[in-house]
Amino acid sequence: MEWLAKTLFLSFLLQLLVLLPIAMAEANVKPKWVLQNETTDGASPWLRNAANPRPRPGGCMFRPWICEQGEHPPTARMRCCRNRCVDLNSDDAHCGLCALRCPFTWQCCRGVCINTNISPLNCGRCGNRCPFRVPCSFGMCGYAQPPPRPPRPFPPRPPRPFPPPHPHRPQPTPCPPTQPGPPPRTCPPGLPPPLAGDHSPSRS
Repeated sequence: MEWLAKTLFLSFLLQLLVLLPIAMAEANVKPKWVLQNETTDGASPWLRNAANPRPRPGGCMFRPWICEQGEHPPTARMRCCRNRCVDLNSDDAHCGLCALRCPFTWQCCRGVCINTNISPLNCGRCGNRCPFRVPCSFGMCGYAQPPPRPPRPFPPRPPRPFPPPHPHRPQPTPCPPTQPGPPPRTCPPGLPPPLAGDHSPSRS
């Protein structure tokens, strides 16, 4: 048993002598990223002097007038709500007033929450009007409706009566009778009398 214990002890010493130099060498080597990024201070002196020690907080909470600056649509009503510039006429989360949220599927039209799925004055979007007597369904004018009926034909107009004779217009003179039999007829002014033997019916 003694020789077995001595053998184990000697093998342990040999392993210790082999691993000890390797461990000492790894302890003295530092990683490259530590050597490259290692600094003594977080900022340079120039950066500390150039930076503002008391920066102004962002947003519009302490500067609400900045919401009215810039380019906006003519119908926009810009206000500062929750430290953010919003349009109270079209923002669904701030419709008319700050934090006044429209229901789901509703839209904010001119500061009022409107259900654009059924509104005939705002069908599908703000300002889209449906024709007269056409309903709005699912945001579409006249959805699943029968086609419009054709217009009814107007009754025919009765013929107008002949105007009375003009008082200053020359009256037609009767044609001279050509032969006995048919009654004489009137000849319009400027036309010659009928020929002999013309027995066509008179036109009065």
